[in-house]
Amino acid sequence: MAASVLNKQYRFILVSDLDWTMVDHDDKENTSLHAFNKLWQSEFAQDCLLVFSTGRSLKLYNELRDEVPLGVPDVLICSVGTEIFFEKPGSDGAEPQPDKKWTQLLDQGWNRKAALEAAAQLSELKPQSESEQRPHKLSYIVSVKGDAAEKVVSQLEDKLQAAGVTAKVIYSGGADLDILPQHASKGKGLEFLLGEVRELVGAPKDGVLVNGDSGNDIELFAVPGVRGCMVDNAHPELKKWCDAHPSPNLFQASKRCAGGIVEALQHFKLAKHT
Repeated sequence: MAASVLNKQYRFILVSDLDWTMVDHDDKENTSLHAFNKLWQSEFAQDCLLVFSTGRSLKLYNELRDEVPLGVPDVLICSVGTEIFFEKPGSDGAEPQPDKKWTQLLDQGWNRKAALEAAAQLSELKPQSESEQRPHKLSYIVSVKGDAAEKVVSQLEDKLQAAGVTAKVIYSGGADLDILPQHASKGKGLEFLLGEVRELVGAPKDGVLVNGDSGNDIELFAVPGVRGCMVDNAHPELKKWCDAHPSPNLFQASKRCAGGIVEALQHFKLAKHT
């Protein structure tokens, strides 16, 4: 599937989370998103790769597309890195299918049933909608906050370990919790994509810029060799990580959401200053 999209050398790759990173839900006119779209089309679209990496399932991603003027990505990574789509919907309206090579990698060692049973033991975990329960992702809302929420995360990790489940727990946005296969995350999904890029067409000469706002974006920033932009409205867990990992390749924007992404493109001299 990857070869159908990765069919030419790319100068640069931009990877962005959607909610509260590319999309500012408080910006009813979508001013900053329109500005990003205009910049991308004028300076990048011809020879660069646009990747959206979101916690949303494909269903909720499509709902967001109906609500805001998102550009069309070349690659879509959904469900916190557990589903990668290299193909766009066909003319018959059929939905694209997740990349089989990535799916097979995630199958290794994953026991969804045991993970589900471990989470069911904690009353503070409330399942998210059925559309967000995916083959390689279990999603919950944590009903408590602060230290109490951190305790729930720790208890869940202990229960998963006791059950012999090799899984990863990601807590983000002060409420959302995902249980994933040990080898899954937004970062691991990106590493897989970059491996496919290098194998098929070669590494982009201007590198990779990742953009995010919450805890489930941390592993994007940790991918070796990438530059990162933390938008100004980022959650405390991402700010804490960025403060602990200072680097000239890490930019803390002074603008919200897509405005911060445009700011980062200018900061790293990837786009012209306007």
